Amino acid sequence: MSDPFACFGYSSSSSGSEAEGGCSDDDTRLRRASDLTEACRLKDKSNADPVALTPINNDASFEMFDAGPSGMGLRATAPYKRGDEVLRECAAMRVPNKQAATSREEAERKHLACVARMFDRMHPSTQSSFMELSSCQGGVKTKVGVYDTNSYQLGGDESHGGLFLTLARINHSCRPNVVHCWRPGLQQTLVFALRDIEIGEELFTIYGPSECMDTKGRREYLHDRFAFNCTCEMCTEGNNNGGDERMLEIQSIQNEISSLVSIANMSTTKAAAALSSVKRCLDLMDEQGIGGGAFSKSLLHSAYELCLALDNNHAAREYLSKELAAVRDSEGIECPKACAIERVLDSITVA
Repeated sequence: MSDPFACFGYSSSSSGSEAEGGCSDDDTRLRRASDLTEACRLKDKSNADPVALTPINNDASFEMFDAGPSGMGLRATAPYKRGDEVLRECAAMRVPNKQAATSREEAERKHLACVARMFDRMHPSTQSSFMELSSCQGGVKTKVGVYDTNSYQLGGDESHGGLFLTLARINHSCRPNVVHCWRPGLQQTLVFALRDIEIGEELFTIYGPSECMDTKGRREYLHDRFAFNCTCEMCTEGNNNGGDERMLEIQSIQNEISSLVSIANMSTTKAAAALSSVKRCLDLMDEQGIGGGAFSKSLLHSAYELCLALDNNHAAREYLSKELAAVRDSEGIECPKACAIERVLDSITVA
């Protein structure tokens, strides 16, 4: 998978210094970590026998099922509230994102060899679960085809990509209801509900693209990258209700905001205009059904900075509080980014 949240200024990796446990956490929304957590964290640091990793199939809140043309999928067997943790999982395979090489051909050979080498180190049951995943590369299914189809770049300071056996079973929607986030300190990917999810609903993440495109652009990207024709809710709607126009305007505003430099030294007129654009973008995202959580964090932070530039500490605090809620919903209540925002909120004085 690509990093679908890049266009919103946030990676699917939790940002900040990952000192897990730095915030108190007594919120019952958080689910218990897998018993394999510590084993997975120690795995890369030892020569012990490989840990047997298989898809999570004993969770009372979701189940794996046959989703028809999309293959296997996950669906809720218990209701989720926005921000609930759905699952957390260790990587079954991690491979460097880049290979030092003098040509593309050499890099591809090194990548193939690395995937094969890491596969050989797996427990046999993990190998079996790995090869049950789909490959978007035509012809005979290969290890590298499975890895390239189902892995994603971990982001942040991580130099590797990872494949997660349960996460790989979550199908795509351009209007997802869950989001995944790599947590370096935990050495796990966590999945959170982007909105309330009812019993029986399929869980959907987003495979990309990393830009807001119209239906034609999204479908072309997904077909070229993953070899399927997207028939999700958003793509089925197309531009019937102005969806394509909204997506293109969202991207245009994102480009405008990302091009801003030195917000702290911006003139009042420019800062006010930029803040108006941010508000417009947030409204458009809500109308398009992609507001909140991972999609809105970067915009809310920009709004916070623009309010500071306008000497409006009250509004700045409001936007930072909204960013905190979005971070907690998509990275976890106790994540380092949330802790950092809490400290900043405590330092803001409002007259």
